[in-house]
Amino acid sequence: MPKYRIIAVLILVALMPAFIGNSLAEQDFAVTVYGGRMTDGDFGEALTGQADFIDAYVLVGALSWTFARYYENALSFELEGQVGKWFEDSDHWEFNIPVAIRWSKFPWNRHVATSLAYGLGPSFASEKPQAEIDEHDTTKKFLVYWYAELALGPPQSNWAGVLRIHHRSGAFGLVADRGEGGSNTLCLGLKYRF
Repeated sequence: MPKYRIIAVLILVALMPAFIGNSLAEQDFAVTVYGGRMTDGDFGEALTGQADFIDAYVLVGALSWTFARYYENALSFELEGQVGKWFEDSDHWEFNIPVAIRWSKFPWNRHVATSLAYGLGPSFASEKPQAEIDEHDTTKKFLVYWYAELALGPPQSNWAGVLRIHHRSGAFGLVADRGEGGSNTLCLGLKYRF
């Protein structure tokens, strides 16, 4: 039971900016569609190209809501709901609800609008992902999810291309023993803000 209390406290802390942040502005919502292929390494190996790809693919649709903004919209907090469908070595549905922090102020934004985001939240798979079992001998339906995102687009446009790492894990023993399941997937997609 203490693990679930820790998760509840983390969610409460993550949502605090909604109660103390600036009022909402235009383009508070975004739809992101992305797809990717799972790797056989940890997230560091996946990001540096040291991991190999395996035959497990995901297609994700996500709706996000920006619920707080700071520093003239440079820093924002988002809540995102995701639905993902896995194919090939894994054949299941995945549901994630991360809370994200995004930084959007870079000196080159007048040439290429850029933002970096990191999101963290619960992940639920409709069945134990076979590709995670193949890689770790075991997994769980419920794990912790996080993503890191780089978004690039034309200045003053609602559209952006995104590069994401899509990660599931036991969060260093918070919800599953270390090495008990998890995945790292490199993804590309499009984001539309409205």
